[in-house]
Amino acid sequence: MLMASPSFKLMTSVAALLLAIVSITAGAALAKSMFSVFTPEDVTVLRLSVSAVILFFLLKAWQVRFNRNSLGTVLAYGITVAGMNLFFYMSIKTVPVGVALAVELIGPLCVAAFYSKNRSDYLWVLLAATGIFLLLPKSAQVENLDVLGLFYALVAAFFWGAYILMGKKAGKRFGSKAPSLGLVVASLIVMPAGDTDSLSQILEPNVFLIVVVIALLSSAIPLMLEMFALRNLPTHIYGVMASGEPVMGVIVSFLILGEQLSLLQCLGIGAIVVASIGIVLSPFTPKPAVKQALEGEQSLSE
Repeated sequence: MLMASPSFKLMTSVAALLLAIVSITAGAALAKSMFSVFTPEDVTVLRLSVSAVILFFLLKAWQVRFNRNSLGTVLAYGITVAGMNLFFYMSIKTVPVGVALAVELIGPLCVAAFYSKNRSDYLWVLLAATGIFLLLPKSAQVENLDVLGLFYALVAAFFWGAYILMGKKAGKRFGSKAPSLGLVVASLIVMPAGDTDSLSQILEPNVFLIVVVIALLSSAIPLMLEMFALRNLPTHIYGVMASGEPVMGVIVSFLILGEQLSLLQCLGIGAIVVASIGIVLSPFTPKPAVKQALEGEQSLSE
């Protein structure tokens, strides 16, 4: 049957990841438009909490039964979701969405480099570092970019790398219910960062509607789509496609927010994107110490 064929799974997984990328970038741009009303921390709390409620009931997450190991897996997964979202929002408060997304790619890129023993892969890491250098405020012709914002993007990159690894483990253990469990944990983790008085504004109908849309675009929809893709796509294909997220971010943020980048900033983003694609397409030979872990992850794509 077509539904069960590997080629059909591959095509649907590719389509799912493409939709996830569009959804994430649109949600990020819409969320940034709310920073005049809420802080990035408030938006993170609202987004993750609303997404958690939606998916908890939609996916019937209460049916999951935990033991010590599975509880540790969902906790680690939730931490990566929380960190990735919180620091990314804190970053885009002061830097363009496309720039933040490009810097975030360093996370998956470093994960790929760590798992490979090909020394040539470190040249791609060097290219990515060059891209970041081009984005630094002191670089010639680069308009003011907040250094702290870039640092937050790097922290988000760390959590994105961890999210890829933990997302595979959570997907293997909890299947389609993994995103809802991760969001519940993530929302509880970031809750103390929000301001109670500001969060009360969600009771206003127009604000509530926008928050729900942001939650759907930025968390609920892409997490479900990405979890499906992570379970069916080989890691290198996921990495190549995810590498295009900054480019989509530049396009979407320009359309929604009117953000424009200088030529040097575009070159910096391009260097990081090329490095990310290059490292996931390079001949892959795993380090002996992590071969067993890789084999476990690759089984998810079968």
